Amino acid sequence: MKRVLLITYYFDPGNAVATPRIMSWANDFFKHEIDLTVVTRHFTGNESHWIDFTKPTDNEINVVKTEAFTAHFLPYKPKKPSYTENNRMLSKLYHLKEFASGHFNTEIDAYHAFRDYCRKLLSEKKTDLILISAPPHNLVRLASELGKEFNLPYVVDFRDIWNNYITGSGHQMSWRGKLMNSMEEFYIARWLKDANLVTTVSKALVHQIERIYKGETAEITNGFEWRLFKPVQETSPPADQFVFASIGTIYPYQNISILIEGLKKFYTQLEDKNSFKLNFIGVKAVDSIADRISTELSEIKPFITSKLPRSEVLNYYKQSHMLFIPAWKQYQGIYTTKIFEYLGSGRLIMVAPGDDDVVDRMVQNTQRGYIANTADEFAAALTEAYQIWKSGNLKPLAVNERELFFSRENQTKILADKIHHILKS
Repeated sequence: MKRVLLITYYFDPGNAVATPRIMSWANDFFKHEIDLTVVTRHFTGNESHWIDFTKPTDNEINVVKTEAFTAHFLPYKPKKPSYTENNRMLSKLYHLKEFASGHFNTEIDAYHAFRDYCRKLLSEKKTDLILISAPPHNLVRLASELGKEFNLPYVVDFRDIWNNYITGSGHQMSWRGKLMNSMEEFYIARWLKDANLVTTVSKALVHQIERIYKGETAEITNGFEWRLFKPVQETSPPADQFVFASIGTIYPYQNISILIEGLKKFYTQLEDKNSFKLNFIGVKAVDSIADRISTELSEIKPFITSKLPRSEVLNYYKQSHMLFIPAWKQYQGIYTTKIFEYLGSGRLIMVAPGDDDVVDRMVQNTQRGYIANTADEFAAALTEAYQIWKSGNLKPLAVNERELFFSRENQTKILADKIHHILKS
């Protein structure tokens, strides 16, 4: 068994979109001869808004050992001094000073929260490799420093890169944005210089990393947990209502106008209004989106929830016939976790708008649903799916071998194999 130290801000029970990627490694690495130790922070499992994930905690250190891993849950106390709390100007000056010195993501100061404890662990326990998950990107700095201090190889995984604007077309950064991006790239390039491997979630993001890092890179996509989604895929949705659902967070900069106008057109033409149900699961994580949907689609009476525990979310997958995702138009390589889970569920998928990129290709190649770039296209596609359901011919689609490539279990194996290759060489 090879001993790996994983340093990550997000971990169970934290109810974050980042958590499943990390947990897939934690739960399956032992199957690939990796003895995993995790350093993370305490969460309650009731997090629903961004601010919940940044709250300090005074919980004592708790070490939990399972069959698969050992996790060290630490208190979380950001370095930010108290004198900045009630003074906006001092707070801005503090953040500017920290940013200029390479201390990024100070709203999540995992670097200072975890550094001393990780140094202590590495001093006491033989470790073969360090693995970190970013963001927050201050953990890239920690990996670099610990790798040098303890003469250990380290692997950096980016769930998101430092600035998604650099993957976009038609998005002009301000001079301030360009300056900040240059500073971030300068520091991150320095911290990655001695990394043994850098991974990220899509080929487009790999290309961005390769601009500033000359070592080995790899695409490790997000995915769906086959162990969880197999029962979903094998369960038929209700027969008395066609259920159209969005599951997960929708962000303010995603375009939901096609969704709203398309649903209105579809619903106006629908003869049996009671045969259609509209669910937005987890959308209350962003109040402005929830309010807009509730107001503009009031006639349809959408069912809207806050973030829910994983077990409840899986039940909503089971109850759905068609799942909605607004792709990231004019951005490259942004899959989002949602599209993989939609694939694993076996349900039809509605992409609106499309991205002319990875999400569109995935839906087209797997023949899993529809891409709509106008409200008329949306209404027509939804009507077609509804008519298939009404005829009794809409059943969950079996996940094939090609699609199982995108299971988290398979993606974890790919990463584990690369770690073993590093340690052998």
